[in-house]
Amino acid sequence: MIKISKKVSLISLILILLISLGLRFYQLGNLPSAFHTDEMALGYNGWSLLRTGKDEWGERLPLVLRSFDDYKPAVYSYLSIPGIALFGLSQFSTRLPAAIFGCLLSILVYFLVKQLTKDKLTALISALVIAISPWHIEISRTAIEAGVALSLSMLVYVLIDKKIKFKGKNVLLAALSLAILYTYHTARILFPLLLLVKLVVYREKSKKLFLLASFLFLIGIGLSLTSSSSRFAQISLFSDRETQLLQAEAIREDGGPISTPLLLTRIFHNKYYYLAQTFTKSYLTNTSLSYLFLGGAQPPRVTIPETGQFLLCFLPFFLIGIAISLKKWCKFDQWLLIWLLLAPIPASLTTAEIPHTYRTLYLLPVVAIYIGLGINFIIEKLNKPRSKSLNYLLIIGALAILTFFTARGWHQYRVHQQVHRPWHRQFGYKNLITKLNNLNQAEKITITNRENEPFMAILFYNQIDPEAYQALDQKRLSHKAIEQGAKQWSMWHYVFSEDTCPHDLEDTNPNHYYVVMPTCELPKNYERVDEVSFLDGVTEFYLDRPLVEDDAENSD
Repeated sequence: MIKISKKVSLISLILILLISLGLRFYQLGNLPSAFHTDEMALGYNGWSLLRTGKDEWGERLPLVLRSFDDYKPAVYSYLSIPGIALFGLSQFSTRLPAAIFGCLLSILVYFLVKQLTKDKLTALISALVIAISPWHIEISRTAIEAGVALSLSMLVYVLIDKKIKFKGKNVLLAALSLAILYTYHTARILFPLLLLVKLVVYREKSKKLFLLASFLFLIGIGLSLTSSSSRFAQISLFSDRETQLLQAEAIREDGGPISTPLLLTRIFHNKYYYLAQTFTKSYLTNTSLSYLFLGGAQPPRVTIPETGQFLLCFLPFFLIGIAISLKKWCKFDQWLLIWLLLAPIPASLTTAEIPHTYRTLYLLPVVAIYIGLGINFIIEKLNKPRSKSLNYLLIIGALAILTFFTARGWHQYRVHQQVHRPWHRQFGYKNLITKLNNLNQAEKITITNRENEPFMAILFYNQIDPEAYQALDQKRLSHKAIEQGAKQWSMWHYVFSEDTCPHDLEDTNPNHYYVVMPTCELPKNYERVDEVSFLDGVTEFYLDRPLVEDDAENSD
């Protein structure tokens, strides 16, 4: 083990923190340029809680936000309150908690590895890998709960150390742990499960910690079966249509021209086999080296083109790190391997948008640690007496390679992610709301709902008083209402339609404006007033209205 002095360790850690701060706070409010409605919802609910103590639906101090019927855990919105109070409701203040906790993760992983292995070099390398990984840069610059949950989890794992003693430690651990369960769906299972595994592997004798971890695990399962059940039902492999169709097709073919006994059909084509097959496929996809080091992450709006979750140059060190860890096989290595195997399981119980950037996030620290182990092993092998010029050459070469891949990853994120297939990202809402606000004569505005919950953009960018929205008799349509045929709902002079092209062909009011998708043709006796484009210039929305009567007659 290469020994590092406290001074060198401190300076290195400060440099890593500065790198992390730069990559996470540079133009935070504007990069990524698209501000998704999920981000708006978290920010607006934080603002609503600050001003009224209630969320957008009027629930007082909720632990779960109904939001778009996806029932988001509420902790992120509470964490956004200080930033919103200081800087006002904005894209920057909404993303601020993600950036702060993103910067903390590198530091927490450093202390976790240092505490459990006494290996400062591996701890520093692991921290650096996280600081410059495209995966965590993306997570830390977007208002999303997953990154906060991960950082809080690492904080609890660090604080458990017996050497860290202070008054009220157990109370703090319990409070942080409960907060994690209300921060992100995946954390409800993984955080307490990994904590339990750690206590077992390290043969922790504290009954209090075992009781806490067991209690948290039971609560996490309970929340997953209740608060998370609505969201899970939408994306679960148990409700996956493709799995059901594959089974149905196999059963149909068994009854075809090559007849199969019914008993064999039940054995070979039962639902449990197909569920296991779908789970295995999802698990292998969520853990593939292609996903981790080459690209292909989902959902598309957070995909960085031609870029893996980790820099490609780290791939050989990851494989070396796993081999070295298996060879050493100390308690830390045992926990790492179980962590690596357990982390993808919650994501693999889903089939929508895999491999999923957020649901697999608990893989990030453990992969970074394996990379740290691999790089440390190579450094130790090369740490032999040789000429100074050769040492300098090796250091310069390694720094050049790392600089190239880091710079390329940042370039892919800052440039290409903003314009590559832009229809996956809601870039134009801010510009659209500005244009709608400038329509002084508008009596009514109908907006297509096909681009995902435009009402939230109106609430967010216009900073609509939360009490005014809470007082409305009607709010956004539920999924059930839409399935039953509901087509539109109103919010003051705005109408939100489930139609892609919600033109009313009988409408003759020139002060009634329609926001439609770019695929919509312009109806007769209508005029195209304006358009909103993505960052690359491709049209995102058209703004239409009926022609005034004189213009309509002239057009005939």
